[in-house]
Amino acid sequence: MPFDPAKLAAMTAESEEYLDLDNLAERLGVSSRTVERLVEAFSKKLKRSRRRRGHRMFYLWSEVLHCAKLHTGVETENAPSVTIRKRYTKQRIKELEAELERLRRENEAQ
Repeated sequence: MPFDPAKLAAMTAESEEYLDLDNLAERLGVSSRTVERLVEAFSKKLKRSRRRRGHRMFYLWSEVLHCAKLHTGVETENAPSVTIRKRYTKQRIKELEAELERLRRENEAQ
């Protein structure tokens, strides 16, 4: 599937909006058939996040975006994103440095 990984990585979904296949294809920058194949591949995951309006199916944008990122390898299932890992690592370094400083002060006091 011709998804642009750099463009997908930059995309975010902040609101809960339901879109049809044509609008999803436009947002992802691919053909509507490509989005249909993506929906077919992740049908089990997307089953809970779809709605029907007449004969058309509408899918939750955030779920489709997440599936597209999984498909291209931008994100992995059950693994935090790079941004989250970096922030966690920085926070953990600060905690460890504070603990080290506390232990040094305790050691000097004794």
